[in-house]
Amino acid sequence: MPSSPVESSRADLAQRIEQLGPWFHRIDLGDGLATKSESFSGEDADHPRATWEKVRVCLPDDLSGKSVLDVGCNAGFYSIEMKRRGAARVLGVDSQRNLIRQAEFVRNVLDLDIEYRRLSVYDLDPITMGQFDLTLALGLIYHCKHLVLALEKLFAITRETLVLETAVYPRAATPRSFAHNVGGMGRTLHPLAYVENTSEAKEAIYNWFLPGVDALSAMLENVGFDQVEVFPGINDERAILRCQKRAPYPDSRSLSYLSSRLAILAGPSQANAGDVLHFRINAENTGYAIWLRGKEAGDEGAVHLAAHVLGADEEPVAWYHAGAFLPHDVAPGESAEVEIAVRAPETPGDYILVFDLVSEHLAWFEDLGSETVRHALVVK
Repeated sequence: MPSSPVESSRADLAQRIEQLGPWFHRIDLGDGLATKSESFSGEDADHPRATWEKVRVCLPDDLSGKSVLDVGCNAGFYSIEMKRRGAARVLGVDSQRNLIRQAEFVRNVLDLDIEYRRLSVYDLDPITMGQFDLTLALGLIYHCKHLVLALEKLFAITRETLVLETAVYPRAATPRSFAHNVGGMGRTLHPLAYVENTSEAKEAIYNWFLPGVDALSAMLENVGFDQVEVFPGINDERAILRCQKRAPYPDSRSLSYLSSRLAILAGPSQANAGDVLHFRINAENTGYAIWLRGKEAGDEGAVHLAAHVLGADEEPVAWYHAGAFLPHDVAPGESAEVEIAVRAPETPGDYILVFDLVSEHLAWFEDLGSETVRHALVVK
């Protein structure tokens, strides 16, 4: 006797669950079906339920109107919970293809409006993706080989709040933090453990760093978060941190997030000695900090366009030969056209004009990794 349509559908779902396994997240799909019923790699059979019970107290009960990013989303347990709390938009990202397939399957079965993309934490870019009111990084950062870079990416993509759950240096074994002179400067040193891995270790799967709670708090503050609160995890080797931002982006006094792309729009290639030459430069903010225009030439952190003059032998003839203000503050992803007047050298010859940006009294953009733009000039 043939099975009923409901029985066929349930059987098909059960078969698909098995095909997509193994599962790390246990998610209830209704009708007596769940993504798993036993442990896959030592976690609880109902994982991540115990973690969620600890994390949920750090989150608003009502997320209406909010956007949420779930980084390292796995099969989507937390993304589903965010949608159930009323989030207007939920995006889950994970670097592993099969986990995204699992998450999309669960989303379709539960008929929820959740987006999923296969992305690494290092792919996060607020200029192309926008920022999210709430970012979740649950069970993520100890899988990151490039820990500080990952934290900087989480900072940049977050508009208001990051909630981070992680394995940490076991509290009972954590050495104390202590003050120490490093390179002539007094600093506090915090314990952080490196987990030795075999040569075939994959970043998304293996563990790399177990920071002490104080070390992790300091790192999160150093990448830019204004307030970091620590909450207990499910045991003595886990912790939850809620990190808040006062403003979506830092400003140009924060050197970690300064980056630019410059292009010459107009300007002469020949001149008479002593002529005043006018150039138009397009300056694109490719970093994650707002460029402050500043009001006075010497305002610390104000971003100015500058021109250096080099000889044909690449030796400096005049450093910071000319400068110009931005027309206005420039946000990440925006561009501004800047006009700069440069006086030609008094001695005829072949020269190179080098245009760069500077965060006044702090750093040249070139020294932070951005490329300058160069222009050949013949002086008669």
